[in-house]
Amino acid sequence: MALSKGQMTRQKMINLMYLVFIAMLALNVSTEVLDGFVLINDNLQETIKVAEDRNNRIYADIEAASESNPQKAEEFFNDAKALKLETDSLFNYIQSLKLKIAQKSDGEDADINNLESKDNIDASTDVIISPVGGQGNKLKKDIDEYRESVLKHITDSAKQDIVRRTLSTEPSARAKKDGKTWLQASFERMPSIAAITFLSELQANVRQAEGEVLNVIAQNIDMKDLRVNSLNAYVVPQSNMVMRGTTYKANIIMAAVDTTQDLRIVINGKELPTEKKGLYEFGVGTPGNFEFSGYIELMDRLGNPLRREFTQKYTVMEPMATIAPLLMDVLYVGIGNDVSISVPGVATSNVTARVVEGGTLTPKSGGIWTAQPAAANIGKKFIISVSANVNGVNQQIATKEFRIRALPDPLPYIEYADQNGNLRKFRKGPLARATILNTRELKASIDDGVLDIQYKVLSFTTLNVDAMGNATKEMSNGANFSDRQLDQIRRMQRGGQIFITGIKARGPDGDRDLYSMDVRIN
Repeated sequence: MALSKGQMTRQKMINLMYLVFIAMLALNVSTEVLDGFVLINDNLQETIKVAEDRNNRIYADIEAASESNPQKAEEFFNDAKALKLETDSLFNYIQSLKLKIAQKSDGEDADINNLESKDNIDASTDVIISPVGGQGNKLKKDIDEYRESVLKHITDSAKQDIVRRTLSTEPSARAKKDGKTWLQASFERMPSIAAITFLSELQANVRQAEGEVLNVIAQNIDMKDLRVNSLNAYVVPQSNMVMRGTTYKANIIMAAVDTTQDLRIVINGKELPTEKKGLYEFGVGTPGNFEFSGYIELMDRLGNPLRREFTQKYTVMEPMATIAPLLMDVLYVGIGNDVSISVPGVATSNVTARVVEGGTLTPKSGGIWTAQPAAANIGKKFIISVSANVNGVNQQIATKEFRIRALPDPLPYIEYADQNGNLRKFRKGPLARATILNTRELKASIDDGVLDIQYKVLSFTTLNVDAMGNATKEMSNGANFSDRQLDQIRRMQRGGQIFITGIKARGPDGDRDLYSMDVRIN
């Protein structure tokens, strides 16, 4: 029988961390979740090592066959060398991207396998997505070219389909619905550890695709004895990442399986029914690292049972969600507060959120929701609960608390253009008489660097006290200085003071009485 050492691991990485953060936001991802990615990445490194060891044995067997029978095997040996060169080039390029992301996160001395700034959401975007120096287009091009190259060597349609799916750079249906490309869905604003884990998954898929082509080359030179001697059992999980409450699925296979007979598969002491065709599935519960073991048995050409044992590790992750307020951990009464809500690996359309207490929550688009705290809840909590539909099962993922605050007091100002034509805001102190007379309007706003909310001035009073101690009050014409107020200002001596008081303004939270302004005529 022909040599077959390994099958393509049918692993699909979930889309990791769609989280989008805009200026001055805090990422609310727990350390446990980030450490979960470390565990997954470590598991992937073991998968890569197993694939590399298997592939190296096949390379050695092909080389040995070429040395023993050059006329028959030299052509195939040359194909194998070309495949190795092409595979190593792509694998090493992906490794360099992992290093760049790590260095963007931790500095030039970064250790990929011991990342410190796991939650850095800018590194993967800078390295992959950035329009200046971003490597995304090259990565996609190299993967596409490699995929089409290896597919030319694989004749089995089922295996071709596996390679196409595991090395696909087409956005998923969910990503397309959200208007995202494959690069955006995979790398944009992802925590560094998530992006590195995804690149490790790509490396594992590249090594598995390499193994499929090597199997074909080995079969073509009919290395019968070597295949039998290197017979091994393998567990091919459909995913190495499992969310609590969902189902773990894996195919239990053996390299060089004789398709004319059924395999006997025993897992943890129980035989897998033959009608399952090697598909092993079970429910998962408590998060953590687990393993199962067993053996595969079939009859050799002499009718004797041939058994190979296996052990497979897997990681169960806690359901995770991140809720990122666009105004930090505070929600303000009177305005719509934008909040970004997403669950890694779950399409936006399958994520729902509700308010446990504190006000209302309304979906907008692209994972952005509008939180509207109730005015009666100032000083209390605003609690959001997030749920997601995962594999047809709706389950609660996480909750997040925010503090409810009233909007800060708006401040009045006189807007004018400086000598360069730039708009300025005058709030107190000396001001040229001509500036007031030319502007003629009083404005108010909250513009503390986070909020930018304009208020409409309804009325105000000007108060001037002359040298004799006589006070003169004049009323405005809405937001504008009245004619009497302007005459009052014209009559004032240089250095005289005028107080703008009794300022009333209207904003999204209702009417406000504002602080007075002290203006000295310059």
